[in-house]
Amino acid sequence: MQDDREHPSPSAHELIRALRQLRQLPWNNRNPIENCTPSETMTLFCIRRATDSNPAGVKASELSTMLNVASPTITQSVNLLVAKGLLQRSADPQDRRAVRITLTEEGMRLTGLAQDAMQERMTRLVAHLGSDRAHQLVELLHDVASFFGGGETEPGNGGPCRNGCNSPTTSKEGE
Repeated sequence: MQDDREHPSPSAHELIRALRQLRQLPWNNRNPIENCTPSETMTLFCIRRATDSNPAGVKASELSTMLNVASPTITQSVNLLVAKGLLQRSADPQDRRAVRITLTEEGMRLTGLAQDAMQERMTRLVAHLGSDRAHQLVELLHDVASFFGGGETEPGNGGPCRNGCNSPTTSKEGE
């Protein structure tokens, strides 16, 4: 009897190759915000999304939960982004002991530019694939995320940042 691990099916082999190709793309060269690491960029977008529903800002503990990382990691990232002039801290008007984190004007400007650039790239990808194939790709990616994540993921709500804040896209992404 032949071991399937030694000789994967042709479809499995092709899938592995395709995923490796994606992994080898120069994603870091497409970091939407200059002088920020991908994790800092994700933090900025998460704060931007969170402040859409709560303009007072987010607490570090909330941000830690949203990004699914430890509080010291958030503190370090926020400190760096404050030093870069992209985030600001302010006292919570409801609880003087709490500190709220929001984007500065420069943080808003840069995340807006990055969001526009990402939207433009995705629009070009949809044009390249065609509407039907783009929709099929979205469905397949949701299925893959669900399979590997062990549960259902909804559009815009998968990945390391809960509530969809890791994506620099707009709410019009389904249009």
